[in-house]
Formats: sequence, structure tokens, C-alpha cells
Amino acid sequence: MKQNPILLHCAVALMALAACSQAGPNDPNNPNNPDATTRNLSASGTANCYIVTGAGRYSFDATVIGNGAAGIIDPAAFHAASAAIAPVSARLLWQDYYESGTGLISSIELDGGRVLFTVAPPFVSGNAVIAVYDADNTILWSWHIWMPEGDVASLPAETGYEVMDRNLGALTGALTDAPTGAPTYGMLYQWGRKDPFPAAATLLGNTATLGAPLYDAEGQPVVISNSSWSDITHNTLLYAIRNPTVCLSNYAQYGTSRDWLQAGRGSDALWGNPEGYVKDAAGDYINKGVKSCYDPCPPGWRVPPAGVFRTFTPSGGYEWGDANDIVSFNIVDITGDGLLSLADYNYGWQLYLNSDPIVTSHFPAAARFDGSYAMLMGSMSGLWGSYWGNSPYPSDNTAGLGFAVLAFQTHNSSGSKSISASPAAGGARADAYSIRCIK
Repeated sequence: MKQNPILLHCAVALMALAACSQAGPNDPNNPNNPDATTRNLSASGTANCYIVTGAGRYSFDATVIGNGAAGIIDPAAFHAASAAIAPVSARLLWQDYYESGTGLISSIELDGGRVLFTVAPPFVSGNAVIAVYDADNTILWSWHIWMPEGDVASLPAETGYEVMDRNLGALTGALTDAPTGAPTYGMLYQWGRKDPFPAAATLLGNTATLGAPLYDAEGQPVVISNSSWSDITHNTLLYAIRNPTVCLSNYAQYGTSRDWLQAGRGSDALWGNPEGYVKDAAGDYINKGVKSCYDPCPPGWRVPPAGVFRTFTPSGGYEWGDANDIVSFNIVDITGDGLLSLADYNYGWQLYLNSDPIVTSHFPAAARFDGSYAMLMGSMSGLWGSYWGNSPYPSDNTAGLGFAVLAFQTHNSSGSKSISASPAAGGARADAYSIRCIK
């Protein structure tokens, strides 16, 4: 029987109306939902870093700092007692790629408390930071947009943790046979801060090596600056939040505190584990901590506690190479010569995370931002590797140390060979180190 076109049109319209009436405000079929045509990066929870692995339109909740109220574990010492913010604008703070008039991210806008942005094809890996502002154009918060090559995965470690397969901010977790840059280095972080600083652009550096170049939305250079070496007026949490491109120096108080925060105003809880250095009678670390609002890892990940890489050396502490460059580290014999030695070093160590099943991962030597000068000064990229944990480091003589869950070097700052490594070291909180997140 021939259908009446008018009746058919009305039926289709009524079906569409019914579908819209059933779609909730967060339903992807609802055209009024901002995520109907975008990927909601904060759908599984808010964080200070979001991973993007392809071109498209993305959004995230910009009314919540970090991982929300659960992350404010020390209201007295943190910069705010509430996780809520009310931004009025958003824009790109920096990106580490810009070529032929094109960067990593475009079309940034703030709509209904959500930041929306576009990653145009072809997809280019890299890192960027987006900030939101109040009516006075003051930064309220900022987020790291991490754009790695391929999906980020977890690796089972013998210590019981699920470890990320690459450094936070790294483009890849594996070093190629003929590397041309530093894709495994990732970003560097002052202990307790959420905002990243760029590591060196070259695999091998020296005391004059600078961080990788950064650009604004128009391709103009963005410089990571340093605070005063003689004045600590700006060494506060609030200043750090409002100035994510300023590395804070501890030079003026180095003799009393190595923190980037003013002496006496620091917080051991910034990354969620204020007593993470405490051990039980068997020598195991008791406290694992929680994710804090300043944790720089993506949703579902956090900064690791002490002990995560304790199998890296037989003693769980410092070990040194001998006169023949032989080491006792738990590393892969990549040369296949039957020896564990400096010959197995490849701008970092290939570390055994697990022996059954065998799981390995490359831990690159991205070096550091020096905490006193607050710049990539004296940073021997390719020769030093330092990785933060989420707890403070106990010290009887100097305040302001953080716990490094992995630290190694093959040469000292003068360039002389000096091989050492430890999965339990201390470092100045003002230094900016690498991070290997855990699930």
C-alpha cells in the first residue's frame, strides 16, 4: 500500500521528539550536551592532566581543581579549602610544538564551566597547558594536556604496583635504535607542584643545556622563568598556582630549607603521603598515600609511594659501579655480553620491573631543573635520572627534601665518570624531576 508522505514525515518527527525527551542532559544523544560532539576527558574523574591520543574535539570540567574535594587532604596548609572555582575565560598557556602556522591545540573556549578545545588532524604528539582565568585575568587553575604516541599502558611490578609504561609527559616509552630527539624524557616537576616544565630537547646535554622550546597559540616563544634568587616573597602555593610557568628558587634559603615554598610554610601532604617514609619492623614502607589535588598524573594514576622500585638495587639503597664499570643494578643486559655494566646504559637504564613474568621498562635520564637557580642549569640530560615519589624524605639536618623513588647517574657535574643508583634517595623539593605514575 502506498504510504502517505505527510503522515510518514509526522511519524518520524514524533519519534525524534520522543527520543529527545528521553535523553538526559548528560546523554551523548542529547544535542544540548556539550559532549555530544566532543570527548569528555573528565568523564572518569577530574585531574590535573588529561591524555589525548588523536585528533578531535575535547572537553573537561573546569570548575573543579585537581581530583576535587577528596584531594584537599590538608586544608590548613593547602592554598584553598574548596575544590570549586568559577572561571570566566580559558586560553592556551603553552605548547611544545608549532610549525607552519599550526600548533597542537586550537579553538579553546569556556562554555558552561567546561573547557573545549580542538586537536586538528593530522595528530601530532606533544604537550600543552591550558589555563582558566577570573574576571581580573588572574589564573585560577591550569591543566596539562598530554598527547603521547599511542595509548598509555600499565606494567605489573614485582613490588605489587601497576607502573605506567613511560614517564609522565613522554611521547613514547621506548628509545629507538637511532633516536633523533628526547621523546622518552617527558616533563619535569618540582616536588608537590602540579604543573610541568620541559626537559631537554636533546638526548645528551651539559651544564648549559636548556629546556625544550615552548610556544603560545600564535607560535611566539614562551619562556619558563625563575623566581628571585635573593627574595622568597613569591615562594607560596597561591603564587605557584597563578604562575605555572615560573620555577621557584630556594637559593635564598638553601642553608635552612631546600623547599620551593618559604621555610616553615611547606606541606608534606602536597602529593598525598605526608608520612610515606615510615617503615614497619620488617623494613617495608607502611603508608602508600592518596591522590591529592596537586597530583600531576592523569585520571586513574598518581605519583608513586616510596618502595615502588626498591628491587632496582640488591640493598634497596645506594649502589655504585666498580672500577670496571660493572654494576649490581637490576637491569637488562642489552648488549648480550653476559655482564651488567655501563655498556648497557642507553641514555637511561632498561629496568626489570618483574621477573615472573619478565617485564622491563626504559627509565630515561631526563635530569632536572636545578632548585637553586630554578632552571635547567647544571642538568646533565642523558647522564642523570631522578624520579619523584609522593612523600617527604626524612632528614635530620636539612628541611625541604622530597623522596626520590629512583635516582641514578653515570657522570658527575664536571663530566667525570661516576656510576651510582638508588631506589630510595632524597632530593631538594625545589628540584624538578621526572615522574613515573602508578595506577
